[in-house]
Amino acid sequence: MGNNYKYKEYHERYLKIDGSRTDKFLLKDGVNSPKGLALIGGQGYEVPTLGKHKILGAQRKRYLDRAYGSFNSVKDDKLGMLEKTQENVLKTVLPKLVTSLSFNEQIISASNSGQVSQVKQSTIRLSLKRAPEDNKEEDKYCASKKYLYRPRAGQQIPCCSEEKLTAGSWSKIDPSNFKLRSDSYFRDKRKFPAPNVSPYTPIGVDLFVCPKKMNHIAQHLVLSHVKGDGKFPPLLIVNIQLPTYPAPMFIGDGDGEGLSLVIYFKISETYDKDISPQFQDSIKRLVEDDMEKVKGFARESSVPFREWLKIMVGAVNPDDLVSNATESKLLNAYNEKPVLSRPQHSFYQGPNYFEVDLDIHRFNYIARKGLDSFRERLAFGILDLGLTIQAQKSEELPEKVLGCVRLNKINFVDDGQIPTLTCVEDSFSG
Repeated sequence: MGNNYKYKEYHERYLKIDGSRTDKFLLKDGVNSPKGLALIGGQGYEVPTLGKHKILGAQRKRYLDRAYGSFNSVKDDKLGMLEKTQENVLKTVLPKLVTSLSFNEQIISASNSGQVSQVKQSTIRLSLKRAPEDNKEEDKYCASKKYLYRPRAGQQIPCCSEEKLTAGSWSKIDPSNFKLRSDSYFRDKRKFPAPNVSPYTPIGVDLFVCPKKMNHIAQHLVLSHVKGDGKFPPLLIVNIQLPTYPAPMFIGDGDGEGLSLVIYFKISETYDKDISPQFQDSIKRLVEDDMEKVKGFARESSVPFREWLKIMVGAVNPDDLVSNATESKLLNAYNEKPVLSRPQHSFYQGPNYFEVDLDIHRFNYIARKGLDSFRERLAFGILDLGLTIQAQKSEELPEKVLGCVRLNKINFVDDGQIPTLTCVEDSFSG
């Protein structure tokens, strides 16, 4: 019998227990057992895990209190053998042999063979199930998990119409839902609803579990083929990296298990006539990583134009997300407020896409702590999310929405329903 089992098999074993004070045990083939307790195979061999075959002569065998298979205690013999109780035998010895046991107690009479006297014995039939060594408990949990390798983009969260809201879906919204800087902002600081057109429109949303932050997520997906005119990337991908571990006071390496909320936008077919030349120029500078001159107190300095990218998140039903006045105050302080994505952003570009990664892992402690406390309640929230480019000059006003989408009561707590996105590096490192 090998120690490593490669296939599942079922065998019968016979555990014979002396019902009297005699010192002999009888095997199936009529051979004396040198031990007081033995497991006998169907071929008449003793299972070697319970003890080595040594002839002990007239050594006293172990006493069992009950004749019908009840293990109560084993007394010390004269040679000083260690005492093993029923619990020790079952917990330390039998688990090494089997994964599951079923007991069917029977009473049989042993026949006289040679010098062995006829005794009444109790036999416990053990139905042993062998399982492969690599069949571990965690595999049962993993079997219920879903792992994806290079899935098609935009297939995880369904789209629904705005009239019929469905929980766990996304929908299109008008850019005018967001209030941005107006034409007169540099004079009066007033904000108005944004123009009701945007160069990019949503086409899909995904939510993945990631053991670690997955940057440049587009290279791990099969993207939709969207035609473009070569002036702007046909696809705009926004990868929002959300931590799911408790928010630490200090960021450290700013990495760990989390979620990736991926939103896909395509270029509008009418952007050339709907979008002003000024905003088209801003998009071009964003994609090409142009530099912007900024006046300082002492001298001018140059900063990347991408530093003016802003993200906007607004809760449509804030009352359903808060439970006290403190949370309400915190939510209102950030609700619908555009926030510069710097420096927690990264940019990647492919043949037909432009990707923006927003790393929430490296946000300040208050923001991360607030997200951690609200995560479970986000399943009841309706969130509007959008991107814009902050205007630095009066000619760049009013501000316009780059792209926007509505998330309808999406559950950001992984109970096994969110698939895990894997890549080649994860497969080799495992």
